[in-house]
Amino acid sequence: MKKIIRILVLGMSLASCTKEVEILEPTLTGTYKYKSVIVSNPVDLDKDGLANIDLMKEKGKECTWDNTWKYQGNKATLGGGETLCDPSEADSANVIVSVDYIYDKTSKTIRIIYSGGSSEVLENVKIGYTSNQKQSLSFELWDNDLSQFVTYNLVSI
Repeated sequence: MKKIIRILVLGMSLASCTKEVEILEPTLTGTYKYKSVIVSNPVDLDKDGLANIDLMKEKGKECTWDNTWKYQGNKATLGGGETLCDPSEADSANVIVSVDYIYDKTSKTIRIIYSGGSSEVLENVKIGYTSNQKQSLSFELWDNDLSQFVTYNLVSI
């Protein structure tokens, strides 16, 4: 009887360890596409008389919203989508730009460092999972033209 109880206890311990391993903390590493680009004050950028809080619903930037971001190691690579804003903006591998970045989990920021030394900081970075278990990334960036923060929501592909 003692032997059976030990086997059951050991089996339950191993089962609980396995469940913990299955729940992985999301990481920034991956390739993402835009899901939504949200502002708090609606704008009508395409002058069609309809103001939106989701900039992706405004016509004229489709060539930007189908681009992808790939985060790997300390490099972030912006890849062109099916529609390029300018045919010469991407190289033969469809890369628009590759930059260094520093992700600070504690301050919830990503510092993008451009080749000339300039940088910009993505704020309020959140990494998680969607309801269909795809990895998600969101961040805020101040837009001088719109005079407001823009929240970018991306999902892994």
